[in-house]
Amino acid sequence: MTFGIDRLVSDLRELGFSQAEPFLDPNNIPFGLIKDFEVGAGRFFGRRIDLAIPAPAEYGRVVGSAIHVRSTPHLLDKSDTVPGVKNITDSSLGLEWRYWSHQFIYYPEDTTKLLMLQINGVFRHA
Repeated sequence: MTFGIDRLVSDLRELGFSQAEPFLDPNNIPFGLIKDFEVGAGRFFGRRIDLAIPAPAEYGRVVGSAIHVRSTPHLLDKSDTVPGVKNITDSSLGLEWRYWSHQFIYYPEDTTKLLMLQINGVFRHA
């Protein structure tokens, strides 16, 4: 069984995100990148964005605690932070990106499928 970025990208492709690819931030931290991701719920329904998902070395046994969103204009910005509800900050990926903090729950079965359901839930409640 594989773990880390290879696992995340492979799983994303199996889920139908054929354009998923590995991506490194300026500090060589790996992410799974889905370009042209269509938001499927909430007030941003139908918007196309770039979505970067952290890929810890043990991804498959753990999941990251955020997503990084690139859109023009930003879906949410730092001023949209609501303490205890949502935390939007600058992203290590660059100025065009925003870090959306969220504590995702790890599931040993269908890790990426259930992570994507949680990510869609973040957009549903954004």
